[in-house]
Amino acid sequence: MIIPLSYPFSPGSPLYPNTPPPSVHPLQSMRRGATANTSTITFSTHSGTHVDAPRHFCGQGKTIADCLAVVTVFYPVYCIDVPKGAAEEIMVSDLENRISHVQDAEAILIRTGWHRVRSGNPERYCTDHPWVSPDVSRFLREQCPGLRLFGLDQISISSPLQRETGHACHRAFLCGERPVLLLEDLDLSNDRVTKRFRMHIFPVFIDDIDGIPVTVIAEIP
Repeated sequence: MIIPLSYPFSPGSPLYPNTPPPSVHPLQSMRRGATANTSTITFSTHSGTHVDAPRHFCGQGKTIADCLAVVTVFYPVYCIDVPKGAAEEIMVSDLENRISHVQDAEAILIRTGWHRVRSGNPERYCTDHPWVSPDVSRFLREQCPGLRLFGLDQISISSPLQRETGHACHRAFLCGERPVLLLEDLDLSNDRVTKRFRMHIFPVFIDDIDGIPVTVIAEIP
């Protein structure tokens, strides 16, 4: 079974505060006498469902092209339910009793339930969401030595209300000898996305950048 885990990317996509919205501008138009229609697209590298590369918070960190191929596969992947409300912290204690079966994980996805807010109240989705403690990175690295990616169903691991802590959390995952990529703004609404599965990531493949919107597919046994 194939299940999409990424949201459609559009000018109306919810964005982390102060992120410029995507825009499409006609460059040539057949209506105006051109021989073809062409357009330019402008967007932040951290728009929509996207991957953060180490370069996002580490000056000499790896870029998207260093970390992802045209298609990158993660297996096994586990989705863990950690229900959280507005502005609540995701802590090590939330995970201690939930990851005994995932030590072999290449990717761990956290379902807080915040995806339910995205369509009904996109402003709240971007500003009032839960946030991740920097200690979670250390804990997951110890418990899951093969971990390559951490993702969740909200706009960012960092809350606008906890900026310094959010910066520390990004650095904890992305910097160092064994970086863990971050996958943010995931659609984890399908209840079938719980067990051990394979995940395919298709990036917009551009060299020398710090993040990129991606298409994500779960392959459920």
